Amino acid sequence: MSMEQAARPSNQPRPSGDQRRRLLRHHFPIALTSALVLVLFLSLPRFDSSTYTQGDIFSGTFPKEFPSGQGGSMQHSGPPPSQQGGGHQPPQQQGGGHQPPAGQGQGVSPTAEEVQDRSLMRRLSTGTGYVALALLALTLLIGPANLLLRRRNPVSGYLRRDVGAWTAVASVVHVIFSLKVHGSGQFRDFLDYFVADGSALRNSLGLGNWTGLAGLLIVALLLALSSDGALRKLKAKNWKRLQRLNYALFALVVVHAFFYGVLLRLTSPYTILLGIGVVAVVVGQGVGIWLYRRRSSRRAAETAGTVGAEAAR
Repeated sequence: MSMEQAARPSNQPRPSGDQRRRLLRHHFPIALTSALVLVLFLSLPRFDSSTYTQGDIFSGTFPKEFPSGQGGSMQHSGPPPSQQGGGHQPPQQQGGGHQPPAGQGQGVSPTAEEVQDRSLMRRLSTGTGYVALALLALTLLIGPANLLLRRRNPVSGYLRRDVGAWTAVASVVHVIFSLKVHGSGQFRDFLDYFVADGSALRNSLGLGNWTGLAGLLIVALLLALSSDGALRKLKAKNWKRLQRLNYALFALVVVHAFFYGVLLRLTSPYTILLGIGVVAVVVGQGVGIWLYRRRSSRRAAETAGTVGAEAAR
C-alpha cells in the first residue's frame, strides 16, 4: 500500500512515465538502503555472526567445527550442524572450547582462505536474511502508516508492491549465500538441509530449513501475483486474500529464526533486531486494525445520517 499521497490502485491504467517514477522513488532508494545496511552488517564487529554460537532447541547446545577435510559440507553422523546468527553453517571453533566429534578429526584441515571465505559467506547469509526481514516488516507497516497519516490506502499500491519485490530478491540472495556456505553446491548438499538417512530432518536444523523453504515458496508466489495482470484476472477481493499470505510469511520467518536458536543467543544484536521487528509489526497491525474499524464506523454513521436526512424530507 503506497505511502505516497497521490497513490492510485494498481488495477487502474498506468501513465507512461510511471515505471520511471517508481524506479527513481522506490526501487533505487530501496536497493541503496539495503546495500548500505548489508555493508554495516559486514563491517561492524558487533554484527560478526561468527561470535554468536547457537544450539539445538531440542537437544541442547552443540556448536562444532567443520569436520577436517570435508570443506564445509553438512554432516549428519553426529549432532546436527548449527547456524550462526541466521547463516546456515556450523560455527567455527571459538576459543578452543568446541572440538569436532570424535572420529572426525582426521584428514586435511581447511586452509585459512577457506575458513575466511566461509566466514564471509556466513556473514553475507546473515546480513541478507535480516535485510529481507526488514523489507518484509516494511510491507506490513505501510498500510497502518497510511491509515495513521490519513492517506489513501488502496487495495494494491506500488510502494508495497516494489518493497515486496525487493523482499523476494533479498530472500533469494540469502538462500544462495546460505547454500554457498557449505562449499560444493551439489544437489546432494542441498538435500542435506532437509533429509538425512532417507527421512526428513526433524531436529532444530531441519525444522528451521523446512520453514525457510516454505517461506521461500510463499515469497515466490507473492512476487508472481504482484502484477497488474494478476490483479485484473483474480479481481481485487481474491487477489487481496492471496496477498494476506504475507502474514503467514512473516510468521514463518519468526519460526525459522526460533528453530535456528535465536532464543539461545539473547546477547546477539540480531536477536534484538528480530524482537524489534516482531514488536513493530504486531503493534503496527494492531493500530491499523483499530484505525480501520474506527474509520469504517464513522463512514457507516455518516451514511446512516445521510439516509435518515433524506428520508425525513
